[in-house]
Amino acid sequence: MSTADSSFTVGFKHLSPDAKKAGLAYGEAQREGVSGRELRVLLRSAAEAAPQVAYPLVPELRITAPSGRFMIQLKDGRLHFVSWSSAKSRGGNPTADQIFAIIAGEEVDDDTTAVATSALVANGGAAGLGRWILGGVLVMVIVGVNFYSIWNYRKPPGNLMPPYNSKEPEPAKRLVESVAGNYETGGNIGDRRLQISREGEVIWFKFGQDRSPLERKEFSVQGIVSNGQDALLNSKRSLMIKVKDPRSLTLYGDTYVRVPN
Repeated sequence: MSTADSSFTVGFKHLSPDAKKAGLAYGEAQREGVSGRELRVLLRSAAEAAPQVAYPLVPELRITAPSGRFMIQLKDGRLHFVSWSSAKSRGGNPTADQIFAIIAGEEVDDDTTAVATSALVANGGAAGLGRWILGGVLVMVIVGVNFYSIWNYRKPPGNLMPPYNSKEPEPAKRLVESVAGNYETGGNIGDRRLQISREGEVIWFKFGQDRSPLERKEFSVQGIVSNGQDALLNSKRSLMIKVKDPRSLTLYGDTYVRVPN
């Protein structure tokens, strides 16, 4: 069986499961048993979504295949590709179909940088020594880009939080106590609920069938102010709940409305 006929494991970071939409609300997810045909569609969808991605958001596809492990980032309006545990390391900006061919082990042009190098040499009329210098510089650039991509993949997620200031202990405590209660985005499958105690302990979960918890997270928060607006910040400083008004909160752009306890 060829690699193209194999199944793949695809990880998603800040991408919808169909790779058509990007945003912080999507978090991280993983799909097992993705077919070659499905993988090609995902890559093409990611390429179409890339022009809509705005800095500092950098969504990623992380693919595990029989031929190795690969990462595709959506930034600068296109796909950025890097592989680091395959038989032949690659990097650059190939098309979605070229990326699929590389992952599937099919024959593709070695690298677009080779074409760029030839064009630079021809246009500049560089002599032999100049070509060697130019080639060496390009090699160092490619190695540096691959190294940065791998390091960026392995490092903890960057801080995309808006600026904020801590409150004094008493005002911070009063804010948490005033916000304490239960909030929901709705009551259907996929809707979410926040339960906030007067001590700042929070339980978040997503509704499944019959409002049963499909996903659940617990964390603690403290009162802060961000851009002149009261908010709650978790202890890891990675999540901010904004106080929209006395009856509603916002988290990752979703509005949670206060409901009876």
